[in-house]
Amino acid sequence: MSLYKYFHPDRTDVLLNRSIRFSSPAVLNDPFELKPHLAVLASPDCVAAALRQAMPSLLEDEFSKLPIEQRRLLSPEVLQTLMVSQFSQTQKAVEDMAAHLIPGLQGVMARKLEEQVGILCLTESADNLLMWAHYADSHRGFVLEFDDCSPFFDCRVNLKDELRHLRKVTYSIKRPSLTLSEVDDFSAFMTKGLEWQYEAEWRMIQPLSSASRIIGDGPEAIHLFEFPAEAIRGVILGARMPEAKKVEIRGLLSQSPRYSHVRCVDARVDDEHYRVRVS
Repeated sequence: MSLYKYFHPDRTDVLLNRSIRFSSPAVLNDPFELKPHLAVLASPDCVAAALRQAMPSLLEDEFSKLPIEQRRLLSPEVLQTLMVSQFSQTQKAVEDMAAHLIPGLQGVMARKLEEQVGILCLTESADNLLMWAHYADSHRGFVLEFDDCSPFFDCRVNLKDELRHLRKVTYSIKRPSLTLSEVDDFSAFMTKGLEWQYEAEWRMIQPLSSASRIIGDGPEAIHLFEFPAEAIRGVILGARMPEAKKVEIRGLLSQSPRYSHVRCVDARVDDEHYRVRVS
């Protein structure tokens, strides 16, 4: 399968340097990137189980704090009975405290992801009019066709690695809702709002620390990852691309033996329908 990436006409450096940007969620155009709804820290059953597991040590700790006279009058068994009788109230207090922590924790989680991971966004479509307009300078830019089977798009360190490989984005009216203690995969972070469905997106997430080159610093830093020339199948030149830019890109491809396999075509405005032809 081929996947595509739209570019501004000035971004020929991607072909020259064979490096592509993985962007922090902070600089992408959707403010909901990697921000599922954090509903609760843990389910009631999980809180109860944790309290029961902690009870023996809590009991021992509380008993040791009592004055020696009270310890003679109050056995650990009696104290345990008292603690069990208050169990439901203690559980509710823990759940209420966790609920107050959620907004701050959700913000911390979002900031950490913005600092630590980058996203490469690709699409199934090479002829989407809106994407040509938004991401390729109103059809003056170009599109790169990538081979999704390239090793570049699957460099997982093990089978459980949630990052470092292509994954299809799903679309939903409602944000995914998480129970933090039960999160066991990254699927909630592969969901976007329904308004973005036209992009038919696939994405790959990488740790920004793995970048081949970093330009600048802070949230706006550009993290570049090198890819092999074999990962590119084709280049599609926009229907409004100036002729001088077309000559530049075709020359760049013909002068590099690494790109001898790459096809280069012009996008053309259809004579009858609201579409562009890219083959």
